[in-house]
This record gives sequence, C-alpha cells and structure tokens, in this order.
Amino acid sequence: MGTQRDEEKRYNALFGSRVRFFVMLVVLFCLTAIWSNILTLNFVVICMAPIGNGTIEQNADRYSYSNSEFQWLISVVAIAALATNGVVVYLIDKIGIRTVFTGLGFLSAIVTMCIPMAIRQGYYFLLAARFLQGVSFAANFPVIGAFCAKWAYFKQVGLLVSVLVAYVQLSPTITMSVSGPLCQSSFGWPSVFYSHAVATFLIFVFYAIFYRNSPQKHPFVGSVEKAKIAIGKATVADKKSRIPVPYLAILRTPAVYAVWIASIANFGAVNLMLAFTPIYFSRVLGISITSTGFSAALPPLSQFVVKVVAGWISDRVKFCSETNKLRLFNSIAMIPCGGFFVVLGFLGTDHPVSTFYLEIKDQLSSCQKLNMLAMGAAAGFLGAATGGFFKAGPMISKQYSHVVTGAFSLMLTLMMLLIPIIVNAVLDGEMGIERWQRVFLGTAALMWINNAIFCIFVRAEPCKWTETTGVSPSATVSHSLLISADWHLLFQVSKDLEGAGKSIEQPKENPEKI
Repeated sequence: MGTQRDEEKRYNALFGSRVRFFVMLVVLFCLTAIWSNILTLNFVVICMAPIGNGTIEQNADRYSYSNSEFQWLISVVAIAALATNGVVVYLIDKIGIRTVFTGLGFLSAIVTMCIPMAIRQGYYFLLAARFLQGVSFAANFPVIGAFCAKWAYFKQVGLLVSVLVAYVQLSPTITMSVSGPLCQSSFGWPSVFYSHAVATFLIFVFYAIFYRNSPQKHPFVGSVEKAKIAIGKATVADKKSRIPVPYLAILRTPAVYAVWIASIANFGAVNLMLAFTPIYFSRVLGISITSTGFSAALPPLSQFVVKVVAGWISDRVKFCSETNKLRLFNSIAMIPCGGFFVVLGFLGTDHPVSTFYLEIKDQLSSCQKLNMLAMGAAAGFLGAATGGFFKAGPMISKQYSHVVTGAFSLMLTLMMLLIPIIVNAVLDGEMGIERWQRVFLGTAALMWINNAIFCIFVRAEPCKWTETTGVSPSATVSHSLLISADWHLLFQVSKDLEGAGKSIEQPKENPEKI
C-alpha cells in the first residue's frame, strides 16, 4: 500500500496543481444543468403548440397556453427561488454545499423528467412542477459564493467568478441548440425534458462523488495547491468578536445603489432575451423551429464568451484608475447593448405577422439575419458588465459583500418575475412589430439611464463601514478550515497587500505549475 505522499504524487501527475480549475468546471456544469432545466419550457412552448388548421391527429399531444398562463409559468420559478433562498442559504451554512447542492440537483432532474406528465395532466400540475424547479434554482448564486470562498486563489477570484456566473449564458446556448433538433425528431417535444433530466442526474452523480467542501478535504489537491489557495484567507475568529453587519450604513451609501441599479438593467435585459428570444424569432420573424433553436443560442453564446474574456481583461487594464475602469467596462456593456435594442426596434420584419401562428420559412431572409445579428450583438456587449457592476460590488463592500452582491440573486429573480408581466402588458396579446418596438426601446432606455446613474455614483474604494472586521488581522495564511462567509473579501485582500508593499511568502515551486 502506497503512502499518502505517493498518492499525492500520482494525483499531481494527473491534475498538476490545478485541481481547483477542474472542480470549477464541475460546479459550472451543475449550475448550467439546473438553469437549463428551467429554460426548456421557453422553447418547448413553441414546438408543442397546435398546428394552425391541423387535423386532430396532427394536434394530438400538443398544448398551448395563453399569455397570462405562460407569464405565470415563468414567474412562479422566481417566486419559488425567492421564497426558499433563505432556507437554502441556512442549510448551506450548516451542512455545506456538497450535500445541499446535490439534493437540489437531483430534485431538478426528477421534476424535469416529470414535466411531460405534468403538461398532460393539466396546467396546475405544470405550475407545481415549475415551482419545484424554482426551489432547486435557489442555491445557484449561494453555491458560487461558497465555492469561491473555499477554492479560489485570491489573484484568480475574478476569473473564477466570471466563469461561474457565465452559466446564465451557457445554459441557453446548450438548451436552445439541442431543443430544436429534439423537437423535430421522432421522439417529439417530451425528449427535450427527458434528455435534460438524464444529463442533470449524471452530472450531479459525478459532482456528489468528486466535490469536497474545501480543498483541505479533497484527495486530489496537493500540499502546494492547498497552500496557494490558503493565501490571503483569514482564520476563523471567535463568533462573539464578530462585528454586526452595518445594514443602515450600507443602505445610506450611494455607490451601493449604483451597483444595484446597474444590476437591474443587466438582469432585465438578460431575462428578456432568455424568455422571449425563441418566441420573437419564431412567431414574429417567422424562423423555423430548428433554426430558432440555433439562432436563439447565439446571443447567450456571444455573451458567455465576452463575459469570460472581459473578466480576464479587467484585472489587467492599467491605463486608468479603478473607478474609471468600472465606468468603462459597464459603459461598454450597456451603451452598445441599448443601441442594438434600438436597431431591433426599427429593423421590422419582411413578412406579415400573425398573432399566434405563422407559415414558417426554412430559408432565412436578410432581415431575419440582421435581427439575429443585432440580438447577438446586444447580448455580447452586455457580457462586458463582468468588469463593471459585477466587480464594483465586492470592491466597495469587502467583507460585507454577501449583503451588497448577494442582492444580485434577488435582482435576477425579481427580473425573472417582472419581465414577463411587463412584456405581456406591453404586447397586450399581440405579436405585431409595433408592440415589440416598444419593448426594445424601453429596454434600451433602461440600459442607458441605469448606466448613467452607475457611472455618476460608483467608486472603487472600499466604503468606510468596511474598515472594521470581525476576523483576526494577524492571520494571513491558514491551513485550517477557511472562513465560509464572504468570498468577495479576496478581491480586496490582494489590493491591500500590493498597495501596502507587503509580500506574502509563496510556495516554493515553479509558478508556471500552479
């Protein structure tokens, strides 16, 4: 039997000192699976809709919903996530994300597998299933925070965060791409749900086996990587010495509201594109179901790529101050995004639009292609917000960023709840381009106004209420259990150390291997 050192050498030969990146990818796929399961219905409502003037046989096992019913099918997910978020956060704090996230992943897989049966049983059965999908979604953002608190090396937090939050774009890229061909296959629309459920189950089985709540407990993580991850992390302080969260001071800070206001614009546009792009492409532009799947995947794919790249670049830009860098990246995200929404509003269509069903064309016209490009460009530019308000939140709030940036989860779910209500109120049961023009122009105005507010009030310096912490200041590197709260503190730790001219002893190993 080999010694522990021999086993460590074997694992290092397989993964090197980069196990944390492999674990990050596993978590990313889990987050993507849960969000993808929620998005499946957004596409399936198109391909399972009754065929206009179709026979009874042709419309067998096909279902449709009114605008109001579809609105609630989207909104109930947000309601469930909001209602259960506190319970999920409590459970994660008590028993760790490995157990909680695994359970919610299996719940998502089971419920998604049962959705075809729920659709056939009736609307309220489907509504209940969607509620349970929302429960499983409640853990996504808390999981990102808990993972980065335990696994992130302080100089790579920006990269890890930008990759993990990109699940919001990666999910529709995958779901929209595969749903079109599956719907058109001999297996029909139920195969969309079954395939997603099976994939989710397999992903979470692997997660349950491979993941550990901290690198100290993972058998594949060597001593060098453990020491590197521990740099900048504080030791756990006496609970009685913890300073209470200064909620009133936080709520009196203009920069905090600037971050929240920018997030409203971001998540509003994201939810608009996720929920209504398939419907707009199919029912308004007249794009075929298969083409709709691939074309609806382009906007989130472009945003995914830009988000990851922008997160990497924002950490390396040196020609302007940190505050101006936040303004720059947020403006790069929101001003062009709003501009392309204006373009969408005036592009129009090259065929008459029916309220419900169209005679779908297989060949894309130049107008349809321009609409697709404009939607993709709007989504792509929005990805640059990684270096804007996403980064500003932890920079200004340091150890209290679980309050400031924790609101991002609230904003995302609120927009998931409100966007369908607002859009359906504007459309008022019609699918004419004139109605959609109002939607797109309103979204553009939201982007520009909120970005202007962000640029005026944002700042990169930590707020005064962050100056006192409840953790031991003498602890720089800890090989014990890492503090479970506030992963965003790592952003500022690196800046404080560099600014003070201090140095931290690095593990004695070739840096290229870490």
